[in-house]
Order: sequence, then structure tokens, then C-alpha cells
Amino acid sequence: MRLSNTLFLYRTRLRSRLVQELLALAGITIGVALVFAALVANSSLTGSVRQLTEGIVGEADFQLVARGPIGIDERLVGEVRRLVGVEAAAPVLEARANVIGPDGRRSIQLFGGDPRFVEIGGPLLEVFATDSPQEARVLSGQQGLAIPEPMTKALGILPAHPFQLEIGSRRVHVPVALSLPRDAIGPLVDSPVAIAPLAYAQEIADLKGRVSRIFVKPVAGRERQVERALERVAAGRANVRDADADVAIFENAAYPTNQSTTLFSVFSALVGFLFAFSAMLLTAQQRRGLVADMRIAGHTTWSCVQVLLFDALVLGVLGSTLGIALGDQVSRHLFDAVPGYLAFAFPLGDQRVVTWQSVAIAGGAGVLAACFALLAPLRDMTLEHPLVSRSRLKLQRTQRALALAGLAALFATTVILVAYPDAAIAGIVSLTLALLLLLPLLLRSTMLVLALVVRGMKSVVPTLAILELRSRSAQTRTLAVAATGAIAVFATVSIGGAHADLQRGLDASAREIDGVADIWATFPGTPNAFATTPFEATPAMLDATERLPGVRAVRTYRGGFLDLGNRRAWVLAPPAAVAMPVPPSQIEKGELDEIAARVRSGGWVTVSEAIAKDYDVGVGDSIVLPTPRPTPTRVAAVTTNLGWPPGAVVLNADDYAKAWGSEAASAVHIDVAPGASPDRVAGVVRQTLGAELPLRVETRAERVDRHFAAARQGLSRLTQISALVLISAILAMAIAMAGMIWQRRPTVAKLKVHGYSERELWGALMVESGVLLGAGCVAGALFGLYGQLLLSRALQTITGFPVTYSAAGLTALAILALVTAVALAMLALPGWLAVRIRPTPGLTS
Repeated sequence: MRLSNTLFLYRTRLRSRLVQELLALAGITIGVALVFAALVANSSLTGSVRQLTEGIVGEADFQLVARGPIGIDERLVGEVRRLVGVEAAAPVLEARANVIGPDGRRSIQLFGGDPRFVEIGGPLLEVFATDSPQEARVLSGQQGLAIPEPMTKALGILPAHPFQLEIGSRRVHVPVALSLPRDAIGPLVDSPVAIAPLAYAQEIADLKGRVSRIFVKPVAGRERQVERALERVAAGRANVRDADADVAIFENAAYPTNQSTTLFSVFSALVGFLFAFSAMLLTAQQRRGLVADMRIAGHTTWSCVQVLLFDALVLGVLGSTLGIALGDQVSRHLFDAVPGYLAFAFPLGDQRVVTWQSVAIAGGAGVLAACFALLAPLRDMTLEHPLVSRSRLKLQRTQRALALAGLAALFATTVILVAYPDAAIAGIVSLTLALLLLLPLLLRSTMLVLALVVRGMKSVVPTLAILELRSRSAQTRTLAVAATGAIAVFATVSIGGAHADLQRGLDASAREIDGVADIWATFPGTPNAFATTPFEATPAMLDATERLPGVRAVRTYRGGFLDLGNRRAWVLAPPAAVAMPVPPSQIEKGELDEIAARVRSGGWVTVSEAIAKDYDVGVGDSIVLPTPRPTPTRVAAVTTNLGWPPGAVVLNADDYAKAWGSEAASAVHIDVAPGASPDRVAGVVRQTLGAELPLRVETRAERVDRHFAAARQGLSRLTQISALVLISAILAMAIAMAGMIWQRRPTVAKLKVHGYSERELWGALMVESGVLLGAGCVAGALFGLYGQLLLSRALQTITGFPVTYSAAGLTALAILALVTAVALAMLALPGWLAVRIRPTPGLTS
């Protein structure tokens, strides 16, 4: 068939089904928007770290990286540069700090570098180039910091004016600020970083003669030779890694967030597809008539498919375009915040990274959804003669086959749950498939039960509703609407239930970790919620604090992050005097009393399950962690990851000081005397320490609340996912059923001729809608509880998170009631307008 003929047929048909086409377009748009927003959120997380890493790494292939915050000896730089095969080597010092301006405080990662970095070519540190503009010469020759322009504006810092910096245990007055515009450092302008000359960075960080990393650019062809030479230079004092190793480490830490948004993509695609599918079914009768006319007129099956494919492509391309535009706004305004827990260990920016792969996947999904939604219900028309219909026996066989396939999918989900919980995505897909395949059987059972219930009723309202629901012409349409409700409730209950289970586990872990002291004093800043930023706590300061009224004891807490392969593990080192240094509810293997005694005595550590697997160790086994001063220890227990995805290690503070070669504190524990008020004592401590050190003083309750808030921020996308899927599905059901009701006006007009009142017809429409919504939502709630169990077990197995499972029965009931009530409320007005049609005997259904 010629394109001109196809276009003519499309324009002619569009006039008669414009409303239905717009509904289908809305369905595809919503589905594509949600998928695209999720993909952009994922790519932006890793892309932010990748851009920052590339901005520093440049053309380097390897790095010699320190194992602790005190860094490595700067003299190693000269030793590395003299190695055979090394073309260039440049040092970097890194330190966590807070920039303070007139309008607030911002946590940043301070990078110190020098002109040697020009040889490496990293764009972030190109400001040290000797031929760069005046800003570079000022930065190299003066004591100042270069800060991205958006940060200076947000904090009210004027270029070339002084400001304050909190770093270590000091507040430093920086004499000059240089603002870095976007054209100087590109997309890195949105990263929370500051750049200083290496010598000045060492001075203000109190790390003279130390560097954090040495980036190495080898001569082409000598990469392996240089790597072996670097291992000899490191000699157990530092790690030799690929220059961009931080990207892989970040991906490991971001895995739970990426997994949740991947699941979101699956659910949102299903909801959007079913929305479009339901709307497309409203035009099935018209397309059936068109295909029948074309076949009778002698057109081939391929000609019919061409016409339908053209419809699908127009709908899919337009819906995908609108969906990508809408998804871009969703990703900007809803998924723009970086999950809080990731900022504890990585300098993450606010930049959005939109890849062509995200556009292609989301757009392709929209086109495929349109094609499938349009062609699937018309299979029998395009492959068979228009005057031949499928027999009831064949239909029953098909229904039995679908039910058996659904049971098989449910069995596969059970196998995954029991034996392969790490295959969560496959399990969710198979459980969704089981729900959709078993839904026709559940709907037929509901009709039988409903027919028995209303048999003795005198009202015609339920009878009219049942007749319409059981009619063969409406089966596919009613199934699609019920499936939309089922998927909506299924997705929301599954994600919401797993979210609640994870939150309970994280809250228990935070309560036990922070409950070991009455008052905490830590370096300020949101990224230090895990107490990992070191500062100097002198004996004089500790003694002065202990002499304050109401103070019973003062102890030093230590902690930080340690790279174990591609894992950036969280290290907790409470004082040896703490009664229970390991959170009791997080212990997977080991005896509680024995664990506490061993960790307090020294020489013992606990490791999370993932780390234990990596090192192939169990309780009682020896382990040597790659600390700055590797020390043999033994495993006292295997725990959960304590809420940090890559894993956690617990040892006492004295062992930490020996292994890291530093007496620096990460927090100060203060216990109050019996009868003293923690709030009052915290106020006294705050006044005393605040005059000397930039420390944040919190009571146990305040710290627990902050820890809770940080954990919830990390899980915020799960909450957003649940809400978006639920809202989208409610709209999908309401609009699809409104369109279905509006299309049935000819049938209503015919029934009015037979004497049925508008109230009875409206009641029948609402009962029909309620049965469809109720049956679908009940099925979705039941499967959602199973999905919650699957997701919770997967989270615990894959990520090692502390998960406390509790069946979300009340949540499922609440969601079921909310979806049904809101959808019915939205249908009330369209239903009443539909039954107001004038009676017309000549119309047929």
C-alpha cells in the first residue's frame, strides 16, 4: 500500500477516535517519562563521579593512593617520577572541609595540586598551567582557594575576598577566593570541590609533606612495567590502583540506589504500557471493522499490518517525544537530590548526565509499547479471515493455558525467592507475569461469586453490571483495566513494604551505633553523619571537657573509610570501654557476649558478610586488612553492612590508632553523670569546645535523629518511586475507565429505551467499575505482599543491608482502599454524564 493511501486512511480514522488516541498517547507519555527519569537518575549518579574523576585523572593510567587520611610521604613523588617508563607523575592532597560564607556552609572536598599536573592533563587542575589566565597565576602564587562559581554565589562569597574554611580541628581564614566559571572547568562547575596550591593545602590541613594520591602517566607500551614498579614503591604503604578506580568503587556503593531505580523503570514501564494498552483497546472495535473491510476488499495481511504499524509508529514516536520531555522535568525537580548516604564518602555534584543510551532506551520502549498494544489484540483479525471467529472451546483452552503458565511463573518466583534471591529483577518480572496470567482466572472467579451473591437481589443494578462484565466483547477491555489496577497496587505494596522493612533495619542499626554515648562531638557537615572526618582531640582538650560539671567520662572515637578492592568500607572504632561496641541486632554469626569481650580486648574485628566472602573468612579466622600499617587480626563476628552498602568493619579505637598510625579522633564520646541532664551538659560542652574547635555537639537523641534523617534521605527515591507509580496508575485506571464508560453511551441509550432509569444505569456503571477495580487491586495487594518478601530478601542478600521483615498487611489494605476510592471518585462524574444521553432505539452496542 502506498504511503499516501496510508496517510489518507489515518486522517480519516483519527477524526472518529481522537479522544481514545489522546488517552493512549497519554499512557505512552507517562510510561516513557518515568523510565527516562529513572535512567537519567542512574546515569547522573555515576556520571557525576566519573566527570570529577576524569577531571583530576586526565591522561594518567595509574595512581598510588594512601590508605588513610594522613596520606603518604610527598618524597615518594620524586621516587615515582624517576621510575623507568614513567612519563609524568603528579601529587594530589585531598581533605574534607566546610566552606563558610555569609549565606551558609557547604561541605566540599579540598584538592591540593601544583603545576606538575599540567603533564597529566586533568581539566580540573589545569588552573595550575603556567600559560593560563591571571586566575591561575594568582592561585599558584598566593594562599587562596579556587571555588566553582555556583558555590560562591550560593554562599555569598565575593571573588578575591576572604572567607572561612573549617578543616580538621581548625577554622582557617582564607585570604582570597577565586571563582571558577563553567568555561574554565566545564560540567565540573557543579561539583562540591575547592582547589588550592599543594603547599597551601598541606598547611591548612596540617599535613605538611603529605599527599593523598600520586597519579602516574606511563610511556606508551610500558604500562605493565610501570605497574609492577609502583607495587615495589608502595611496599604495603599505599595501594596501586587504576587511575579511575574511584568510579568502580562508587558504582559498588551506589548499587542499591541503582537497583531501586531499575526496579522503578520496570514497574513504571508496565504501568505506562497498561495505560496505553487499555486506551488502545477502546478503539479495537473500530480497527477490527477497518481490517475486516480491507480483507473483504482483497487487501493482503501485510497491507493490514502496514496500516496498523503506521498508527503505532505515529503514536509511539509522538508519545516518546513528549515522554522524554516530561521525564526530563521529573529528573530535574524530583530526582535532582543526591542520595545523602553517598555523599559521606564521595564528592558528588548536582550535575545531570543525560546519555544517548537513556534517550534511545526510553524512546524505543515507547515505540515498542505502542506497537504491541496496537497489534496484540488484533492478532486474530490480521491472521485469520474476518468472518471466522474463535470457538468457545479454543477460548477455554487458551484460558487454561494462561492459568497454567501463570502457576509456572509463580513457581519460578518461589524458586528465585528460596534459592536465588540475588536475582531480584528476574523474580519481580516472573511474579508480575504470574499476576497478569492468573488475573483472568481471578476475574472469572469473582464474577461467579458475585453472581451468586446478587441472585436473590431485586435491584437490576448488579445484574446489568454482571451482564456487561461477562460479555465476550468486553472481556479483553475489562482485563486490561483490572490489570492496570493490579500492577499499581502490586508495585506500590512491594516497594513500599520493602522500603519499610529496610527502614526498620536501618533505624535499629543507627539507634545501637549512636546509643553508646550520651553526647557526641564531631566535625560539622552533613557528609560527616557517619563520623568519619578526623580532627585533633588533644589530651588537654579531653581533660578540660571531663572536668565540666555533669560530665562523667570522655573518650575518643575513631572511624573512617577503607578501600578493600572495589569496596569503600565503613570503619567504626568505638572506645574500648564501650560495653557493646558492635550493634547486637546486626550480628549474623557469632556469640554476643564473646564478640563484645574480644573487640574490647583488642586484636579482633567484625566484618560484614560481603567482606567476609571477599576475604573467605569466618568467625575465628585471621585477616589482614590493607590499613596504612597492616596488622593481623582475627574475625570476632560477621555482621550486616550496618547501613553502608559496600560493607563495614568494627574494631576498638586503640587498634584503629595503631593500624592507621594516627591518634586523630573522628568523634568524642561524652557520658553524663547520674542525674545530670544531657541537654544541659551538651550546652555547656558546646560553649566550651565551640570557642576553640569547629565541632558539632549533639545529644544521643539528636544524633540518632540525624542518622535516621540521613538514612531516610538515602531511601528517598524508594518513597518517590512508590508515590509516582501509584499516582500514575490511578490516573491510568480512571482515564481508561472513563473512556470505556463514555464509549458505552450507545448501549446506555438503548437500555434507556427499555425503561431503565439514569440512576440505575449510573449505579450499574459504578458497580461494574468497582468490581473491576476491586478484583484487580485485591489481586495486586496479595501479589504485592509476596513481592515485598522477595524484595526484602533480595536487599538483605545482595546488599547486606539490615532488613527487618514484617508483612505490610495494613499498608496493602490502605493502598487498596485508596486506589479504589480515588478511581471511583474520579469516575463518578464521567459516569453520570454518560447516562444523561438521550434514549435512541436505533443505536446498538
